[in-house]
Amino acid sequence: MLKRVLALTFVLVLASSCAALAGDLLQMVPETSNFVFGINLGKILKSPQVQKQVEEGMAKQTPEQKKLYDEFVQKTGLNPLQHLQQLVIFASGNVDPKEGKPEAGVLIDGTFDTAKIIATIKGDEKAAADVEITKFEGFDCIKAKKENEGMALFLDGNTAVVGSVEALKAVVAVKGGKSKAIASHAAVGNLLKKVDTSASFWGVGLIPQSLKDKAKENPQAAPLAALNAFFLAFNYENDLSFNFTGEVDDKKNMDGVMTSLNGFLAMIKMIAGQTPEAAEVLNMIKVEAVDTAAKITLAVPKAKLDEIKKKIEDRMKAAPQGDHEGAPKMDEGK
Repeated sequence: MLKRVLALTFVLVLASSCAALAGDLLQMVPETSNFVFGINLGKILKSPQVQKQVEEGMAKQTPEQKKLYDEFVQKTGLNPLQHLQQLVIFASGNVDPKEGKPEAGVLIDGTFDTAKIIATIKGDEKAAADVEITKFEGFDCIKAKKENEGMALFLDGNTAVVGSVEALKAVVAVKGGKSKAIASHAAVGNLLKKVDTSASFWGVGLIPQSLKDKAKENPQAAPLAALNAFFLAFNYENDLSFNFTGEVDDKKNMDGVMTSLNGFLAMIKMIAGQTPEAAEVLNMIKVEAVDTAAKITLAVPKAKLDEIKKKIEDRMKAAPQGDHEGAPKMDEGK
């Protein structure tokens, strides 16, 4: 399902020509959501570091890739690298009764030429084989032919949503005034007041009892069952910063939570030790306890990022051809 949801998300985000603030999208997030994450694509793509990486990536496109990209832009009249701004991802603590999977969705705010998008999909034989164009709760819908692989709705000319059937039903109910938005959820609404929704990436979460119970099954993770909620923000412009706060149920459980967090961090450092630059960044992470809050912070200034990048480039140049020891690896089957 995840691969198809991402594919449907890509279809929709490519149609976004301008977007509103995350706050506008939050008005459509169902009150039943336990987790909400925001991606400020416009801010990320405007970062000098990311812009350079995108330009280098575009320059390395094969003629076939460039042709496909140019054809898409020509058919839709949209350039995704210039038009993307905001995504808000949400998930509830509920599980889809049919699939046994979490109810989750992605809200996209922009300007949609629904007719043109649908015509483009219908004209693509591969897309037509995988999805069908229909109506759902009265809205234009791009539906995977396998029901468990999700769908996408155009709620109006400015809002679209991708996700599971139950998640989309919940969004439609909010839009129709039959259900409340996330701001009405006292606990999650309070978390949203604490997080920086203007960050490149941000998120909040209210930990459901089912996840707490799963954590208790693992001796190493068991102390983390004391976490009731979290909020986090990540920024990457010239500098890089990350801030995470986990709210613990009782001060007496803080020692266990901190021991567990430090244990996981030590394990990550050990794994990353094969890549010196990664280890160098991980060693800059700070973990501290403040009353009933477990805080994890990381701040890497631009000068340090540039230094680390140069070290990686120099090491890669010095390595024998075909030897990429220490470089991130991906399984070919993924």
